[in-house]
Amino acid sequence: MSFGVLMAEDGPTGLVVHPFWVLVSIVNFLVILFLLRRYLWGPILTVLANRAEKIREGLAMAEAAKIERERMKAEVERLLADARRDAQAIAERMTKAAEAAAADIRTQAKAEADRIRERGRADAKQLHDQALAQLRSELAGMVVLAASRVLGREVDPEKHRALIEQSLDEAAPQLTEQS
Repeated sequence: MSFGVLMAEDGPTGLVVHPFWVLVSIVNFLVILFLLRRYLWGPILTVLANRAEKIREGLAMAEAAKIERERMKAEVERLLADARRDAQAIAERMTKAAEAAAADIRTQAKAEADRIRERGRADAKQLHDQALAQLRSELAGMVVLAASRVLGREVDPEKHRALIEQSLDEAAPQLTEQS
């Protein structure tokens, strides 16, 4: 049946719908639909579902990482604040310790200076007393010698020395007030 034979028939020449070909087309469509669904659409949906699940997991992991990062950032800030407080406390303790040590050193230096000053005063008083005693002794000897020459005779040196030292002892407070 060629095209020309179909035209030669006595019948309508318009669009004719044959039920057999409609049924064949429906069966072809259903077979293709089944094959596409089984071998193409199913794996595509599985791949898309797997991909969507991986994306959800990635987003959840990213959110968890963000929360962990924020927690770690807060922990680092807390540790830094603790370290700053500890450093400040150590600095204050060291400053107080240095001030206490300086005050202790000043106190020790003052005590040592006072002790040296008192020792110097005691040494000076001792030297002064020794010089006075030596001066008295020499003065008494000179007075006895002068008296013996003035009198022209020998004077008992021990009696005169005792008398002169007694006089000097009585006059010593007046001499020390004047000097």
